[in-house]
Amino acid sequence: MGGWLGPTASLLGIGWYFGTCIILGVVVGRWVDSRTGLEPTFTLIGIMLGLATAFVGGLRMLLPVLRRFGDRPPE
Repeated sequence: MGGWLGPTASLLGIGWYFGTCIILGVVVGRWVDSRTGLEPTFTLIGIMLGLATAFVGGLRMLLPVLRRFGDRPPE
């Protein structure tokens, strides 16, 4: 049981990080749009910033997991 728990928990955390970054980008973009009246502009900017943050941060979190668990033979 302990063999798969480490990578599973790490990948679950990375998934949550991706989702949180993208959703926060959309929410903040929609909020700024409602304040400025420039309807799709800041929502699109928020999506792009959320995706970029998720990609860079997710990659930085994923590489150590791949290094640690990628070279193990299947149990």
